[in-house]
Amino acid sequence: MIIAIVSPPGAGKTHWIRQQIGQTNKPVGYFSPKTDSIPIDAIYLQSEYPQLKVYQTGEEWELDKTITYVEIPWYLNLAGIEPLLQTLKCHRVAIIPEDTNSKELKNWADEIIPGDCITQEITALQIYRGVLTGEILDFDSLATFWLELTQGAYGEVVRAKGIFDLVDGQIYYGDFRLGKSELEFKALNLPRWLNGKPDRKSGFEIVGRNLDKAEIAQTVEDCCVPESAINYYQQQVKESLEIEPEVEVV
Repeated sequence: MIIAIVSPPGAGKTHWIRQQIGQTNKPVGYFSPKTDSIPIDAIYLQSEYPQLKVYQTGEEWELDKTITYVEIPWYLNLAGIEPLLQTLKCHRVAIIPEDTNSKELKNWADEIIPGDCITQEITALQIYRGVLTGEILDFDSLATFWLELTQGAYGEVVRAKGIFDLVDGQIYYGDFRLGKSELEFKALNLPRWLNGKPDRKSGFEIVGRNLDKAEIAQTVEDCCVPESAINYYQQQVKESLEIEPEVEVV
């Protein structure tokens, strides 16, 4: 079975998919069109479920090999992706908050699921996506930026999420939804990277209005550790993680 899921931003698509994956022992796949360069949700889900098969663009015709969830980004035109969905013969799920009246999604869906209230109109929203693959960020600088971002320093933000490689070698998931008080960052269950610039994908996605994209880009750049200092920080982490050898007591 192939299940296509749509919703307004922040209404709970990824959370719902995560719940479904956790309720089956069968092989499960995940595909999100137009997100290969910054696969935030795919990385998050695969860290929770290592057995999850993540499909890339060009592998659409293999989706029926597993129970596959197709998470359609809210900013994609449904009419544009309709030929693919018809070919795949998807079961269509729309996650619609009670405070949102979306006739288009209701007409599109085979099944409607109540979603998280988003408390904001979704018209005239902008999206800014940034690739951070190969970059390592300082946690304190990132935390300061994230606080400023979510409090409106760079425009009105209704949704922000990201995958960030930090100096401790761990990769972190950041998540913000307007009106939700949840843990903003958490380390993912993935191996530490402590050997030079990370060779794994990372990046961020910000949704809102009147976003100052140039200032956001500059601030994120300022959060990045200079390449000349990466080895120094990684060596410090390696030393702090070293386990002292056991001493045999005679």
